[in-house]
Amino acid sequence: MRNSNTNNWRSTALIAGAILTAGVVTTTSTTDVHADNSQNNAQVSNGQVTYDQVRATADQQLAQLQSANDSKEAQQATANEQSNAADLAQTNAQIDQLKASHAALEQEQAGAIAQAQASTAASIEAQTSAANAEYQQQINAQQQNEATQRAANDQQYAQAVSQAAENQQAVADINAQYQQALSDAANTQTSQAQAAANNYNSAVAKENDTYQGKLSAQKATNAENIKNAEASLASVTANANKPYEVATTNDVAVTGRVAKPQTDVKVPAYVTKYGIHLEVRGYNGAIPVSDYTYPEFANTYYGEYPDSAVITNKAAESTPHDISEMPLDFQPGLLSYDAKNDHSEKVSADGLTADQVQVLRALALSWENGFRNNVFKNYREFYNVVNKNDGFVNVAPVDLVSTDFTDNIANQVVANRTKYNVDNNSHTVKDSGMPTEATYSSIINNATQNLKKNLTSEFNGKTVYTDVNENLTTMQAGTPTLLNYAINLYNSMQGMYYGELVNPTHIGGHAVNLLRAGIRTVGIGFQKLTDEMTAKNGSGVSDRKNPSYAVTFDHVGFNIDHDANLTKEVQNRNVWGTSTVDAQLNTIKTAQYHVNKVPGTKTVTPTATDVQKATASEQQKLADVKAQAQQSLDALASAHQASLNKLEQQYNDAKAQVKANYDVAVTKAASVRDAAFKATGVVDLQAYKAQLDSAYQNLVKADQVAAQKLAADRDAKITNIKKAENAKLDAKINELVPSVDPQIKQLQDQHQAVIAHGDAVLAELKAENKAAYNKLAEQFNVQLAAIQRREDAKRANEVRLANNTVVLPSAVKVANDGNVDTVAFPTASNPLQAETTGRVQTVSAPSIVKTATQTPIAVAPVVTTVNHAAENTVKSNESSAPVVTQTAAVAATTNNGTQTSVASTADNKATKADNSEKSVVKADTVAKKQTPAKKSESSQKVDQSSMSIVALAATALLGTLGITYSSKKRHN
Repeated sequence: MRNSNTNNWRSTALIAGAILTAGVVTTTSTTDVHADNSQNNAQVSNGQVTYDQVRATADQQLAQLQSANDSKEAQQATANEQSNAADLAQTNAQIDQLKASHAALEQEQAGAIAQAQASTAASIEAQTSAANAEYQQQINAQQQNEATQRAANDQQYAQAVSQAAENQQAVADINAQYQQALSDAANTQTSQAQAAANNYNSAVAKENDTYQGKLSAQKATNAENIKNAEASLASVTANANKPYEVATTNDVAVTGRVAKPQTDVKVPAYVTKYGIHLEVRGYNGAIPVSDYTYPEFANTYYGEYPDSAVITNKAAESTPHDISEMPLDFQPGLLSYDAKNDHSEKVSADGLTADQVQVLRALALSWENGFRNNVFKNYREFYNVVNKNDGFVNVAPVDLVSTDFTDNIANQVVANRTKYNVDNNSHTVKDSGMPTEATYSSIINNATQNLKKNLTSEFNGKTVYTDVNENLTTMQAGTPTLLNYAINLYNSMQGMYYGELVNPTHIGGHAVNLLRAGIRTVGIGFQKLTDEMTAKNGSGVSDRKNPSYAVTFDHVGFNIDHDANLTKEVQNRNVWGTSTVDAQLNTIKTAQYHVNKVPGTKTVTPTATDVQKATASEQQKLADVKAQAQQSLDALASAHQASLNKLEQQYNDAKAQVKANYDVAVTKAASVRDAAFKATGVVDLQAYKAQLDSAYQNLVKADQVAAQKLAADRDAKITNIKKAENAKLDAKINELVPSVDPQIKQLQDQHQAVIAHGDAVLAELKAENKAAYNKLAEQFNVQLAAIQRREDAKRANEVRLANNTVVLPSAVKVANDGNVDTVAFPTASNPLQAETTGRVQTVSAPSIVKTATQTPIAVAPVVTTVNHAAENTVKSNESSAPVVTQTAAVAATTNNGTQTSVASTADNKATKADNSEKSVVKADTVAKKQTPAKKSESSQKVDQSSMSIVALAATALLGTLGITYSSKKRHN
């Protein structure tokens, strides 16, 4: 008997869900129909002008006004240039005439000018000669004064020499007395210095003897103190080195039993021969076992239960006996089950308890993270191909978490599935028979709307992508124990994930959903299946004695602008709730590995560090004794040195006094000698000669300074003479030939005034033209805005369904109700526009309103698992079956003639393997001039008759499209 996890994944084609709202169905022609790129012929109301017509008229009139303005400005600029050129020619002619007249007058007065120049030169020469003569006379007087002073000095010195010869004997006697006084002073100095030296040497010798006696006594005391301290340290050290007994505890590592997945499962012969039939996006055929990139994935594909014929090797090491032996990682390979060796807790007939659900959530979370991390580490190409457009190539994923936040999501998903009787082959989507607000995507959007809003505001200018998806599988047990359910879920997830890794370009939807790096949390729900659900064909439930479950994995996360760093920073924030499975995981981890403490005793041999600590006090005492000994020796040496310094100072003072006494005696002898010379009239000839020479040199220096000033005064006088005479000459020449420079300057200033006047006239013209253009443009803008609001209001209730137009009822009628006043266009200020004023010009290229269309549905199986609303389109090289999407589009035309399409996409895009979606929020994008996205509840209500009309239209459309259903499978 096989379980539901076989090669029969269901292939579900979506039914085109027509928007069943009241309205009128009309048929319009459509051209160039392509997915998301269809065009309708422009529809223009007969009772009103269109936006494009007014826009064309505005452009034409503004262009004509601009052309006229440009022409007037060009004419004024040309006139300015011509006027400036004519005035410049006239000015230059007048200047040339003035220069010619001035040159003729200069020629006529050449003789008079030459005579004036000669007279000026003669006057300058005469006055310069007189100034030089005066200067030379002053210099000669200085030289004569210096000669007179030099002669007087020579005469005075000769008289002094004559007088000295007469007093020669008296001078000799005075000098002899002076020399004897110097000799006596020197002898006294020598005897006093010797006495001071003898006293110093005697005192030093006595001090040295005293110091040596004290030093010997102190060294003996120090040696005794150190000896006692060393003996005490040796005793303490010996005791510290003795071994001793202590109580202790030993760490004993305990490794629990963990089952190892088996990878040597026997593959049936028919699989080896015909290959595994796995449907994947873009590849709808049998994929042989040999085509698997990694052979170990082939076995994991089955995910069978213990009673399956495929698992024939029930190896002991692959058979857990309790929950604590379940592996927490998720390597490829299946587990086997042995009911006789199952020591786990029982599961009642009522199903799993809340605590048992948390244990299974903890295990499933660990396995999902194990799969993501193992694929990233060992099978990187699968991870990279999934995240190649999301900024996470070669960037490790952040572990998923299961928290109170995700538990609430999972519980609400289970409650809604139970309420609307959704079985284990159907996702939590609208296509499964539930309203939009009950779908998993709506539950997630409600739970994350505040976080999404905050992220959009925070990352203004960047795109915030929402990553949400759902995986679905079935869990059952032949034996009602928690372990049997856990092994069943483990093997089922092996097939759901590793079994879908076929090769890097053909990956099953469940694996793609889980490998997306943008998801951060997972809500794991356990929906108890009813007997009616398990009895259905294709339910995959092999044993109905015990409760079976549909297990949902709803993943949630955000990708910030496809930037891995920004995305991971948001993923690591404390915004995802508090973990609710840590205790369960820690219990299993502790059972698989923990450390026991065992009490005991041991003999401890002190280490060098122990001995060091035990003897530290005694070692310090010994160090203190040695330090004190050295301090006492240092104190004696310091006192001894102080005594020597004092004796040396006393000796230096004595020597200084001896020198002072000698200096006094020498000074007295010189004073006596000088007094004797003065009494006899004797003069020191050398000193007297030096005195006379110094007086003469001072006179010479003073004369040199005076001579420099005289030269400067002469030069200044000559300069003033030349300046005055040349000024007279210039005045004379100007009188003979007046200058024309002031007249030329006046003519040039007049020409510049002409240029400035022309520029001012042109600037004033440009300003007036610009104001007139802006005024006309503003008038058109006001009318265009009014027309835009009217057309937006009219199209607000129109939607497209295939080739049909559905007009929805409006709660508030559009103003005018089709009765549009005649539009009066602004009157052109330019005469060139008169012929077009007051009427609408023909629009050559009318705007085309694009509408969304439905792509015909193919009967071929479809597999797509990630539905990225903004980015994940099917590549052209993947020949996948088309996926039907249902959209309603409203086209809004902007002022510049472009159109912005506002599309609302139904949330029931189901896929064969899962249903996921990734929405895009552009934080800085604001849809302009579009109809309000939300309508009041009353405006959405429809009457029964209108509903019937649309239902009939939808039924006919579905029959035309040929929509069919295919068989259901277990993993969804």
